[in-house]
Amino acid sequence: MQLAISKVNLQVTVVDYDRIGTSEPIGRCVLGMNASGTELRHWSDMLASPRRPIAQWHTLKDPEEADAILTQK
Repeated sequence: MQLAISKVNLQVTVVDYDRIGTSEPIGRCVLGMNASGTELRHWSDMLASPRRPIAQWHTLKDPEEADAILTQK
């Protein structure tokens, strides 16, 4: 079974590290074919040039908003 990288979605979660209490998610970023805007453009650029590093800053979304992106498409 071979997995097509173009069908992969990557969800990156940034977490607030807390030694005493619980660590809570600050925000999320979704990369992949279900993304939109700059996230989708970054994913497409990475697929077009697999051997070249492509750096991109992303704006974090609310964790619930990022989950909704993955479930709607």
